[in-house]
Amino acid sequence: MPLAGHAPAAGRKPRVHLVNPMLNPSGGSEWRTISLYRQLEPAADVRIWHFREAPSDAFSNVRLSRIDTRKLSFPRGGTLVFVGVYFNISHWIRLARPRRVILTYNTPDAERLAAKVDLIRKTCGLEPEIVFCSRELAEQVPYKGVVELSLVDLDAFTPSDRSGRTGFRLGRLSRDAPEKHHPEDMTLYAELAQQGCEVDILGATVEMQTAPLATSSANVHMRPLGSVKAPEFLHGLDCFFYRTSPLWAEPWGRVIIEAMASGLPVVTDRTSGASSVIEHGRNGLLFDTTQEAFDLVMRLKTDSALRESLGKAARETAENLLSAGVRAQVQAFYLHPRAPS
Repeated sequence: MPLAGHAPAAGRKPRVHLVNPMLNPSGGSEWRTISLYRQLEPAADVRIWHFREAPSDAFSNVRLSRIDTRKLSFPRGGTLVFVGVYFNISHWIRLARPRRVILTYNTPDAERLAAKVDLIRKTCGLEPEIVFCSRELAEQVPYKGVVELSLVDLDAFTPSDRSGRTGFRLGRLSRDAPEKHHPEDMTLYAELAQQGCEVDILGATVEMQTAPLATSSANVHMRPLGSVKAPEFLHGLDCFFYRTSPLWAEPWGRVIIEAMASGLPVVTDRTSGASSVIEHGRNGLLFDTTQEAFDLVMRLKTDSALRESLGKAARETAENLLSAGVRAQVQAFYLHPRAPS
């Protein structure tokens, strides 16, 4: 068996196992897994592993393998990548015998990260490498690692021609978990609708879908998760709005980068990790309060030139963040590990 850290035999593609439950059709970890798979697949023998639960139908176009210890079906050897630390790792890890183990830390839970690091040390005899989804998250824990943005497909998320549009549509996309929505947002949406804005929320909770605002206002659309594909949804917007509940610290916010890649002006609060790539007034707009958010959206509604300039700069930012050079660095990290010092 090749020693830890050594490259595979000449002519053989490196083996990479990506592990994630793959349950949520708009989950950031799930789409990080898919994006990483697509980046590595041309140069590696890469496979995505999920657990007992059936994966979301949104990932039916990607071949997934199910971890089933009864059938001795689980990752073996190669590089083992856990995309997230929020799910449990069962006893199969003791038999996996990987060369490398990489933990993607993209949800703020220092206790779970520490537990996973300890588990890998005890079961695999390896020091796991840590990938952080943002610099802010990396600074919160006592581990060293690399910061790696979630790769967004710039060919799927593209600007659309909005020059001939009438009206103004603000939209938001996220998981439908309550903590992903700010408690003041429904009031904000109501005020925007009264001012002639169309509000379109993809990933609304059941409570939001059945709220009086959703059932009584023709300008407000509360859509269930997965009812439309993200690129198509973003193409129909004039502005992207995003913030989460104060109870959820958004470590990055992949959807913000998807919106920027789609050439949309983004209005977001300063708490998400992805807000760090927005320069207020150049490639997006930042706010601290609900009133500031309302004022910024209304400014965009009446200023098409501002929408266009922000959207153009947003696309350029996304292209720089996800350039060919950045993608090559990501691929090199997973496929060509540095020799131990």
